[in-house]
Amino acid sequence: MLPRRAVSIASSACSLSRCRACQRRIPFRFFATQTKFPTIPASSDDVALVSLFDRPSPTFRRSPLSTTGLFGHPSLTYPDALISLADATLVRAQLLTDRILRARESRDELLKVVKNLDRLSDMLCGVIDLSELIRNAHPDPMWVRAADHAYDTLCEFMNVLNTHVGLYEVLKAVMTDPSIMSTLSSEAYKTALIFWLDFEKSAIDLPSAQRK
Repeated sequence: MLPRRAVSIASSACSLSRCRACQRRIPFRFFATQTKFPTIPASSDDVALVSLFDRPSPTFRRSPLSTTGLFGHPSLTYPDALISLADATLVRAQLLTDRILRARESRDELLKVVKNLDRLSDMLCGVIDLSELIRNAHPDPMWVRAADHAYDTLCEFMNVLNTHVGLYEVLKAVMTDPSIMSTLSSEAYKTALIFWLDFEKSAIDLPSAQRK
């Protein structure tokens, strides 16, 4: 999950639901919640991406005067580091999406679908919210341009997820399986229901021609 330290200021502006920044762009958005899930060991995907996420590629030279990153995040010491953060988040989000889409191959993975959807939402919305704050509040136009790029990149991906038939079908498999639903806590059940209703609002269960 995206480290909270990177978005501690941005997240305070959206306590009821995540990704308020995307409401104007994405009508049916994911909600990240404070649902408590059992701790699950990091997957191989998570381990492989630690260095990519925590150490964005130093394509652009940092200022020698920059010692503290934006909001205390050590990587955000120059504008293009925000783009690197968004790119790394996009890679992680795609890998997690692929994992969710394969969940029906394993009952153990089906049991983790709601948690992983929540992780996916939080992962994307944390950086989207951070970018929204920077592009509206930072005085440096270079930071603003970098934030615009990060925001647009991740919102575009979020928009795809919000109408992703494959994700809906996996969630449907979970929601229609009493043996899985009985394992969810009341909070996890509410989280699953929020995702379900968001998909349903977009008429995702209809043929694509009718949805258009």
